[in-house]
Amino acid sequence: MNWLLRLYPRAWRERYEEEMLGLLEQHKVTPVTVVDLLVGALDANLNYNGIAEGVTYMADRLRTGIVMIFCAFMLFGVGWSMLQRLTDPLNQFNAIATSHPEFRVLFDADFIAGCLSFLAFLIGGLPVFFISVRRAIKHKQKNVLMPFGVALSCLVISVIATAVLADWHHIAYALTHIYVFLGGYAVLLALMLTIGTVAVSLMITRTDFQLSELKFVFYPEVVILFCMGVAVVMSTILIIAITAYAPQLFNTQDVGSPMFITGLFCMALGTIFAWMGLKRGQSKGLTS
Repeated sequence: MNWLLRLYPRAWRERYEEEMLGLLEQHKVTPVTVVDLLVGALDANLNYNGIAEGVTYMADRLRTGIVMIFCAFMLFGVGWSMLQRLTDPLNQFNAIATSHPEFRVLFDADFIAGCLSFLAFLIGGLPVFFISVRRAIKHKQKNVLMPFGVALSCLVISVIATAVLADWHHIAYALTHIYVFLGGYAVLLALMLTIGTVAVSLMITRTDFQLSELKFVFYPEVVILFCMGVAVVMSTILIIAITAYAPQLFNTQDVGSPMFITGLFCMALGTIFAWMGLKRGQSKGLTS
């Protein structure tokens, strides 16, 4: 693991390298450990200056955790959205759910868990976002305002593209090239989501928050992670049940089982990253 620790800044290594090596020798190194060390290296290079300890260090650590959970939730949301297509067409799903009511229970539980995680995401994330924008405007921080402009542009483009998609039956090209039209929309949306996520992450990373402004996000983060975990469990059970009793539900109008498996994978991966983000944001005194 020496090569991983070399990714950390020299000031950090001079102070903590021997202690960290001793700790790693006492515990089994897993892929999760490697990822956590890589994230820690990024965090240290962005925030560590050899002096920042106490409140400042805790705020930096919590900010990094918030960025990780934000990115993880975006990944989770993509996967969760894919699984919502399981009820398309609705009449077919309802007919099968009549003889297998557990399908409806599992799907509804997954839907509710996803919605609750999104609500907690808004409660915890919007105040942080607004603080970042307000502080950037007040202090004329171009390195924060520019990512904000990019994120806002991505949102506007996505809304316009969705409005165009909703009116696809009035567009001659879409009528004759429907799959190309839908594929182009999906690619554009994925691109806007990726760019927007990176832009917002840069905003948060470049904003100097007070610890008191970030401490409150711990509880929404716990709710987000819990609901994400519930959604993953419900989705896994639902997909296994459908595979065993009603595989025809995978063959919807324009997608098949690979999309739902991919969606579940994204949800699970997002949940793992969110757990790592919550763990990184935890420091002594953050929740007191």
